Parts: sequence; structure tokens; C-alpha cells
Amino acid sequence: MGFYKKLETAFGEKAAKPVVAIFVFLKYLPSKIKKIFSIILNYTTKPFVKEQRIFLLPMPDYGNLGDQLIALAEICWIKDFFPGNEMLVFDQNSLTIDKGLRLFLSQVTKNDLIFFQGGGNLNNLYLISEKIRRSVIKKCPKNKIVLFQQSINLSPPINGISIKEETERIYNSHKKFTIITREETSYRNANESFPKIKILKYPDMATYLFGKIGPSNPSERHGIIFCLRKDDEKFYSNEKIRVMTDKISKIFDVTFSDTHIGHPVSTKNRQTEIQKLIDSISKHKVMVTDRFHGVVFSILANTPCVVLRSADHKITDGVKWFKDVDGIFFAENIEDVPELAKKAEKYA
Repeated sequence: MGFYKKLETAFGEKAAKPVVAIFVFLKYLPSKIKKIFSIILNYTTKPFVKEQRIFLLPMPDYGNLGDQLIALAEICWIKDFFPGNEMLVFDQNSLTIDKGLRLFLSQVTKNDLIFFQGGGNLNNLYLISEKIRRSVIKKCPKNKIVLFQQSINLSPPINGISIKEETERIYNSHKKFTIITREETSYRNANESFPKIKILKYPDMATYLFGKIGPSNPSERHGIIFCLRKDDEKFYSNEKIRVMTDKISKIFDVTFSDTHIGHPVSTKNRQTEIQKLIDSISKHKVMVTDRFHGVVFSILANTPCVVLRSADHKITDGVKWFKDVDGIFFAENIEDVPELAKKAEKYA
């Protein structure tokens, strides 16, 4: 919300104009002084601001295009369902430092609705987003907070560090917190861990983009594109994957890709990077992936897909949402992939 709009909302037009005149000299002051005045303004007007604004955080600023796809879908969804509300977005990097969190807290009022980014990070592997969620939950006890569609896989204590128990304690303490899960196992896990919180289940938010985006220039298809994990969430060994890809390379031309592109992705170039991957996938007859959002990207690209299991339930449960989608095949065993790729090719 702009400087004048904050004052007008809080005190009315007649009061806002002279105050703006008094503070117009702010633009001539050093940036640090401006920030101080901005924080003072936020705290001063906060109790008087009545309209509900939407805060969305922590948004991805890294190269995982699956998370970027979720972010794009969430923004699209909020604009569709809260068309008259102002939306304020904070990225993950800014909220990992104290001044970024303070800036967020200086702007949010008890009237505002807070959405947390969805995905697959409510587990023992990705603690950056979890630490941000905990801080906001503790600092905003009166706000309605919604965690967009998540996979939940909290393990018992590891080396004496109890991530599960601490998360359960903090989440259950908030009276207006809702968690949306994205598959059945997470739904059961959430109900077990968070009995005091409202728990819902819906497909991953990225699916909201079905029918909204697709290939920019449909072209002739050639070969198979692999989109396979290289992290701790992969199920099959490198050797098994190599044997499988070698067999397929004797039948099809192969291309290797990933939904993680290895460099930061800003809000400005989010949609461009997403479109690049969709267009790349759309040029192939079949996609083979062990990433849940690899499956989503394949559907957006209208490309048949063979799905491999990953280390947890995210993809084995998540792919069930697509059981009625033509051209999506789940491989119970990695040895089945070559034959399933031949079947999938018929849907290209």
C-alpha cells in the first residue's frame, strides 16, 4: 500500500493531504532514514487499516521450477478469488534475515490473511521454509493463516533434534491456522500431528494452471525427455537409472532435463522459465520423471508421461489425482519403463 493510501485509509482524505505535505521531504532523505519513517508509518497506521490484505510467503527465489509453478498458480488463484484485495508478496531470501521479517511484521495487521507457499517442504529435509512459518505463526497469533497444499512427512527425533514435536507444538498453538494437504498420506499425517488445526485435502496448487498455460508453439515431437531427481528424494540408485536409460536410448532418442534449473529465478522471469520448460517438454513424444511436478509439467505440455516412484509418498500418492488422465503411466518397477514408454508414445 502506498504512503498516501496508508494515511487516507487510516485517517481519511482530509487528514492525509496535510500529513503528506509535511512528509514530502522524505524523498530527499537518505534511504536509511526513509526506511525508519516507513516502519514508523506502518506501525502508526496498522491499528486503523480495516480492509483485508493478502500476504503470500515465503515465495521461491531459487531454481526449482516445480516450486515456481506453485507460486505462479497461487498468485493466479488469489487474483481470481480475492480480486479486490491488495496482495503483498515476500520471497524466501528476504525473510531469512531479521530485517526482512521485521519489515513483514511492520506491515501485517490482525485483519490480514496470510498464505504460506505450498509444496513438499514440511519434513525433515527443508528447514528454511519451516523456520519462517514458525516465526510468523508465533508473531501473528490473531491472523487467519493458510498453508497451501503441502506434502507432510515429519519423522521422529534424529540425533536428539525433534523437528516433529516442535512443529506440532507451534502449529497446534495457533487458533486460526488451516493446513491444506495434497494427497492422502499427508492428510492422515496432518490429522495425527495437528489435531487442533483445520485440515483439508486438495490437489497440488500447480494443477490450477491446467488449461491456463501450455506450449507456446506446438511442434513435431521427437524422442524421450528424462526429468529425474539428483537429490536425497530419489528412490532408485544411479546404477539402476543408468541401466534403464541405456535400454531406452536403444529405442528412442533421449534428452536429459530437470525441473531444477540450478540458478535463481526471480518474480520477473518466473513465467519465462516455466514457459521454456513446458516448450522443451512439448517437443518430445514421452517424458519419464520421478518428480511430482515433472508429471504436472508433462500435462501442461500435453506430453505423455511415465512416472517413477521417489523416496517418499509424494509422487506415489500424488499421481493418483491423474489416474483418469490419458497418457500417464505409473511404473511399479524401473524395469517396466521401456515397455511403458512404448505404450505412452501412442498418446503423443
